[in-house]
Amino acid sequence: MEDVSAFSFWTKAILPLNSIETAIPSELNLLHFIFIGISLLGAGVGSYLIILKKHNVYMGIFMAAMAAILLELTLVWWDGMLHIPKIPFYSSVSFLLGPSLFLYIERKVYPHRKTQTPVTALFFSVFIVSLLLILVLTNTNNSFPGNGLRKLGVQFLNNYYLKSVYFGIFIILIVKQYVKYRKRIDIMDRNWLRTLVLFFLSIFLISIIGALFKDEFSLIHITRYMIAYFFSVFIIIISFLLYLFPSIVTEPLQPRLDKDQIKEKYQNSGLTIAMSQTLKAQLIASMDEKVYLNHTLSLEILAKKLNTDRYSLSQVINQEFNKNFYEFINDYRINECLAYIDENPHQVDSITDIIYASGFNNKVSFYNAFKKRKNVTPAQYIKALNR
Repeated sequence: MEDVSAFSFWTKAILPLNSIETAIPSELNLLHFIFIGISLLGAGVGSYLIILKKHNVYMGIFMAAMAAILLELTLVWWDGMLHIPKIPFYSSVSFLLGPSLFLYIERKVYPHRKTQTPVTALFFSVFIVSLLLILVLTNTNNSFPGNGLRKLGVQFLNNYYLKSVYFGIFIILIVKQYVKYRKRIDIMDRNWLRTLVLFFLSIFLISIIGALFKDEFSLIHITRYMIAYFFSVFIIIISFLLYLFPSIVTEPLQPRLDKDQIKEKYQNSGLTIAMSQTLKAQLIASMDEKVYLNHTLSLEILAKKLNTDRYSLSQVINQEFNKNFYEFINDYRINECLAYIDENPHQVDSITDIIYASGFNNKVSFYNAFKKRKNVTPAQYIKALNR
């Protein structure tokens, strides 16, 4: 039996199971169960997002793909359930990550833009081809196809350089998306897009490490554990965001448009000038009723209250106020907050109290909106009044 006493815990973790005859430490078994639990969470969240449809379908696919990769990696490592496929399923599933994330961002920024089916099919074509190859190549009695087209298929699926190039293409496309949209969206939406870009960039860098050190046995296993940890953290982050601030993930972005862009965007709209003015009046009346104090208020909820559709309401806000929905609502919320502070400058004991009283549902949104409009923090503003 190979002596493993000199090996550290992490060395044992990255070594293949057949090289260690002793039992894997219980901590590692616990880690496996944690990975499995997180992968099931990711599958559930992904399914939920797919059910929501629209741009959320692509984030759902992204989550489901991460969950599938994490689960299969765990089954490969877990001594309790040996999973040794001829070709790992994640060799194909990894081709879902780039196109699904790119399309999620594109449709989130432009929810009204229709993506043609052939274009969508083109984005997922590499995944479809790889999946068909796996189905063909694993349907054989040989342990591994040794020659001809089958051998080429195996090389295609297991080629680290190919995956790095593939991820590289999509990181370029996604970074270009971010650079193009970042100045036209709210800071929270911008931070969300930045998080997605950085996460995918991390996947790209890990794939490069895997390509450069594909012949280094231990490093390959380390990169796989890095992927498992990254995916686990991201799945947990998305799950918390969906619970605490679901609109960040599920609601379309509301980019700021200039007058020419607004005119071009709504040139085919059926909303007449008279209808637009009527809806504008209803919108202002609803603000007078302080509907913005509802911290769960969304474009969808407000549109239902005004007996219209979200697209018409969004058009009126864009055209008549040159703002997106969140900017428009946050203006009223900040004014509500300022009115309270101005009337009670010496009685504001806790800023937290006025955050929720003015309609915000979290401190980050409140502080960003306040500083954007007053160029100082709430504490600095209150301090200046009390001098």
